Amino acid sequence: MHNEQVDSLRLRELVKAFQGAGGLPLAFGESYMQWYAGVVQHLASWTRTCAAPSIIGLNGCQGSGKSTLATLMAQTMCQLHGVAAIVLSLDDFYLTKDERRQLAVDIHPLLMTRGVPGTHDVPLLLNTIEQLRAGDRVSLPVFDKASDDRAAIQHWRTSDPGTELIILEGWCVGLSPQPTAQLGLSVNDLEREQDADLVWRQTINQQLSGPYATLLAELDALLFLQAPHFDAVLEWRWEQEQQLSARYQLAHPADQDPTMSRDDMVTFISHYQRLTEHALATLPQQADYVWALAEDRSVSNLRIQAGGTRSKVVLK
Repeated sequence: MHNEQVDSLRLRELVKAFQGAGGLPLAFGESYMQWYAGVVQHLASWTRTCAAPSIIGLNGCQGSGKSTLATLMAQTMCQLHGVAAIVLSLDDFYLTKDERRQLAVDIHPLLMTRGVPGTHDVPLLLNTIEQLRAGDRVSLPVFDKASDDRAAIQHWRTSDPGTELIILEGWCVGLSPQPTAQLGLSVNDLEREQDADLVWRQTINQQLSGPYATLLAELDALLFLQAPHFDAVLEWRWEQEQQLSARYQLAHPADQDPTMSRDDMVTFISHYQRLTEHALATLPQQADYVWALAEDRSVSNLRIQAGGTRSKVVLK
């Protein structure tokens, strides 16, 4: 049997096991084989030519499936292509509840809600990346979304030494600041009613120009899961919250469910609307690989761009 056939069989077995463990539909595996596996193979080949560990950014809105995709990409890298890959989720680097509460007092009340640039511990993330690139064994923070706070350190993950590739996934990974003129136009009721003086919007934009620009400069390439429109985000994110609720109730049957209602979810997603729409408008031209998603999250198109603005990968 040719090596290509062996690799294809191994990949199918890996994907099938991943599907089973995660309770994922068969369509997920077929989509991965058709649209993503080839890109992973190319990135693995490119990584092996690098003198130092590389970082691939993966951007996608809430509920787009980026976390699941990143995990399978890393497993494929490790188990099929022999590349020691690790996933870092931007969500795990949120500031603690107390730290965000202080931001709400010092700058703007909307900064209490996790999500936007300015609510992440970027120095911790940059230090973690530096340690991983040095080949160290690193403690990786974990954020507990059910309690809306960083998990106790005994629940953090520990990386294996010798990382060769870091996949950094997050809803605002790779975003540049908006033009100042765009900040004055409110995109929803939350901005009109709670940020009439633009302080929240301006703070977010300053963060994108400062600490997050430093993070952006670390990326060797950017992958983008392009939602069809912002309205799809609410339904996708609501699905996630229902899954989170089910897991919490299973683990804590006697406790009150701390997850969000649908009305709470609508308000929560409003915090993300501006930058999600900014991503949809700008990243298709800036990312190196762009998967256009339909409303059911299936892929309708893959665009590979040699003109990705920050790529260090030789694309093909």
